[in-house]
Amino acid sequence: MRRVFENARVLDVANQKVFTGWFSIVDGLFEYVEHGPVPRELDGEKVDLKGSYVVPGFIDAHMHIESSNVTPEAFSKAALEKGTVAVLADPHEMANVFGIYGVRFMIENSKNQPLEIYTAIPSCVPATRMPVETPNARITGRDVEALSKERGVIALGEVMDYVGLLSENEELLEIVKAGKRAGLLMEGHCPTLKGLELSRYSFWIRSDHTLTDPLKIEEQLRKGMHVMLQRKSLTTQTASFIMKLKDRSRLLLVTDDVPARVLIKEHLNGIVNRAIENGWEPLEAIASATLRPSTYLGLSHLGLIAPGRKASFFTCRSLESIEPVEVFVAGTELAKLETAPTLGIERLRQSIKLRKVTRNDFKLIDEDFTGAIDTKVVTMNTKNSLTELETERVVFKEGFPDIEGSDLVQVKVFARSSGNPGKSGGLLRGLGLKQGAFASTFAHDSHNILVVGKSPDEMTSAVNYLLENGGGMVFLQNGKPVFLPLNIGGIITDAPVERVAETEEELESALKDAGVTHDNPLIFLTVLSLTVSPLYKFSDLGLVDVERGKVIPLTGGNQE
Repeated sequence: MRRVFENARVLDVANQKVFTGWFSIVDGLFEYVEHGPVPRELDGEKVDLKGSYVVPGFIDAHMHIESSNVTPEAFSKAALEKGTVAVLADPHEMANVFGIYGVRFMIENSKNQPLEIYTAIPSCVPATRMPVETPNARITGRDVEALSKERGVIALGEVMDYVGLLSENEELLEIVKAGKRAGLLMEGHCPTLKGLELSRYSFWIRSDHTLTDPLKIEEQLRKGMHVMLQRKSLTTQTASFIMKLKDRSRLLLVTDDVPARVLIKEHLNGIVNRAIENGWEPLEAIASATLRPSTYLGLSHLGLIAPGRKASFFTCRSLESIEPVEVFVAGTELAKLETAPTLGIERLRQSIKLRKVTRNDFKLIDEDFTGAIDTKVVTMNTKNSLTELETERVVFKEGFPDIEGSDLVQVKVFARSSGNPGKSGGLLRGLGLKQGAFASTFAHDSHNILVVGKSPDEMTSAVNYLLENGGGMVFLQNGKPVFLPLNIGGIITDAPVERVAETEEELESALKDAGVTHDNPLIFLTVLSLTVSPLYKFSDLGLVDVERGKVIPLTGGNQE
């Protein structure tokens, strides 16, 4: 049956124009897309859009569903409500705990959802081939070959281990070559590379989504890469530079990581709005979330309001701040669509082998040393995850850092697959935490158990709380927990997005009330263990120098 939508302001993304007209839909596809009034002789059900803008559904070319801590089923409905109709998801969080089975769990549960979910095979499991942490799983070249045959798999996920690729790590090279042989898109992550190193990297890899600026964008475009911009890169400076480019066809807007508390408010539409606010022309920003990603991903059925394309679109009242009013998938209203149920959870419940921890597990120096010693301290800013390193004199009492009254907090990571805790740890300056402890089994990318706090007693209690409750995130203060249970591998939950969002808000509020100064506390804290995130991070083996791909000693110098 034909449906005819009239009195529409249709976005012609290809020509960067808006025209008043009408369109029809037959069998889930756009049929006619025309200027002016509807011909009298055309039959079909009429839908009066009353001057609303009609926008092609947004396409997110780089993201991770697990960052919302929900299943593909729950994510699908939430993203669609915000106008996103297709995503390329890299399930490297589940892969880092469960290997190829975790990837298959996400692929299977992405099928038959109203949101089109395509998959990028995680390339860096573990995140780096350097011996800087205890991994919980591995993805091999053979796994890539096997997974590349699965329905909906179109890319090799972000090659975050740029150090390993440049050093021609044999295992990583085989993964990259397997992706090439399978004809997959080659996704990248190279926050600091330029010059010869970027050329060597882009010989294999075709995109980057990390924090960027005009100089970096210019070089990456010159070297044939697609530049993906997430929220943190959408500055007025970047927007001004981009609007002066003659060719913007390889610039894409992406979300990367969207916590549930953000997802209930916005998805890719929020990134588009941020771009517009900072100087992108609205139709340009929309093109970088529709036609350009559809071309890049090879999804020729999406990206335009045009005959023969899938009728997945949304309506809105303004192009200055895009808030979807009605969303349609293949011509059907969102309210009439059903999601596919989540299957296979039971096998993923038990993945944490760590024994209960004790206070002594938080000693930073093996000996029962009391005195002052030169100690490396990671320093942070309040805007992003970039960290630096300083050396300062720190007082220890019987092996524990004496940090009460200072701006230092202790950071510890425990390997989830090991029965016994290691002896490593470190110190962080700038978080602002006055009391309490935060612990999480969701900790990029290996998802070992991260804990941050002032007191070894509170840190002990926080970790053991997670062990007793099957994993998740907890902030424990004065014995009172704010807890987000993550019953699937300690990474995601089958709870509704709204419930997850509510608890995330409670966690963020509790952390900020306890003094945390970062703009996005949960994102920052759960990235503290990401061993490919510049410049210094923490693992179960100790303090990691990310650029050199090695664990460095915590202390040095004379003891007093």
